[in-house]
Amino acid sequence: MPAERHDFDIVARLDTDAVGTPGNRRFRLIVQNDTDTAFLWLEKEQLQALGLAVDQLLMKVRVLWSRSNPNPQARPPSPPFEGRATVEMRVGRLGLGYDEESKLFVLIAHDVEAGPDDPPTFRCLCSRGQLARLSEEITAVVAAGRPRCPVCGTPLEGGSHFCPGSNGHLPGS
Repeated sequence: MPAERHDFDIVARLDTDAVGTPGNRRFRLIVQNDTDTAFLWLEKEQLQALGLAVDQLLMKVRVLWSRSNPNPQARPPSPPFEGRATVEMRVGRLGLGYDEESKLFVLIAHDVEAGPDDPPTFRCLCSRGQLARLSEEITAVVAAGRPRCPVCGTPLEGGSHFCPGSNGHLPGS
């Protein structure tokens, strides 16, 4: 049975957050249009990859912006989201692009259970300012997790840590 498809068109809100405590967090994109809210649940690695893809895409279209509109729409930080979602899905694959005609960015997501040839389960359009802010939020959300060992990169739980990179324990890390 094909997955239900959701087209949010131009969105009013595009944010990310983490639910839970470091080490037990779940990550989501919060997407709102005029009538609906979607929670797109992602793995931390997917969120990091999205942040990198956003940064790379924004660099590629910078020339187009400077010709038409040199300043992205600024927006204040969104308040914490307290409501319920009308659409919730676990993301298997993400796509990001730029539509020159509308001068907006396209974000698509495939449900984790969608097949490789299935159409996207979710689609929305967003502004350059929204994407730039999303990239900043992704960096902050990911950095708010557990500290990592500077040698091997393993998340630290407190106390001493056996570090394969230093061939021993690192006290207090």
